[in-house]
Amino acid sequence: MKLFYAFLLSGCASLQVYAQKLPDIQSSNVIAPNTVRVDGRNLEWNNFSAENKRTGLLYTISNDDKNLYLALKAISNETITKIFAGGISFSINTKGRKREDDANTITYPTITRNNVNRFGAGQGAQNRQRMGQNRPEQSQEQRDSATFEQRKTQLAAIKEIKIKGFNVADSLISIYNEYGIKAIGKMDEQKAYFCEIAIPLSTLELSVNDKKEIAYQIKLNGRQGGNFPMRANAGGGFGGGGNNRGGFGGGNNNAAQQDLMVATDFWGKYIIQK
Repeated sequence: MKLFYAFLLSGCASLQVYAQKLPDIQSSNVIAPNTVRVDGRNLEWNNFSAENKRTGLLYTISNDDKNLYLALKAISNETITKIFAGGISFSINTKGRKREDDANTITYPTITRNNVNRFGAGQGAQNRQRMGQNRPEQSQEQRDSATFEQRKTQLAAIKEIKIKGFNVADSLISIYNEYGIKAIGKMDEQKAYFCEIAIPLSTLELSVNDKKEIAYQIKLNGRQGGNFPMRANAGGGFGGGGNNRGGFGGGNNNAAQQDLMVATDFWGKYIIQK
């Protein structure tokens, strides 16, 4: 009987732990793992600090004596599609104010759309559409697999990081830059998007000895301006075809299309600690 009650109490405790949810915005300061390595592989951040419902992102902000880190993960196809449409902007206002205009900002990934725009232009697009109508319809699994592979290819081709502020005149810097700013994202085998960003505290004119409170913003930029072709049955990194869940092709995805065109963001506070 004692064994039964012990098992019952253990089960209740497990359910209580399972029921606990991550906060919407990270409220605690985190010391970065000693093993942290900005390589786009989720080896150190399995336990995220927050899960933001507005953006659909799991994330952790942390620091060590040299760098400020952002690790984030997107699981849903809708969120990943929005990331590939306009990237994620990570802004740090060292004055602690929730304002973008005087913040330092990193935007990643930056996907080149020249080939995408050419895909949807003129007679060539019509010819490709007719060719697509003659091909056997792909299964959902095949479309998801094609989207996954294209996203991996797009991320591997990125060679630049977009920045604003940091006392740097250039708006685009190489991923191998002299400032020590790092950003890399990859698709994992569960088809989730994972990204790591590292910013030297020196570029922010911060020090762990100051214990200074900063304000940060994480923003999904979405598709900004221009005439972006809404492709049917294309299954690429910018959303699936007309029947692909989470994509923005097809008449049943009007809400997803509208969300894709609007930036989504949130602000939080963080104290740099030793």
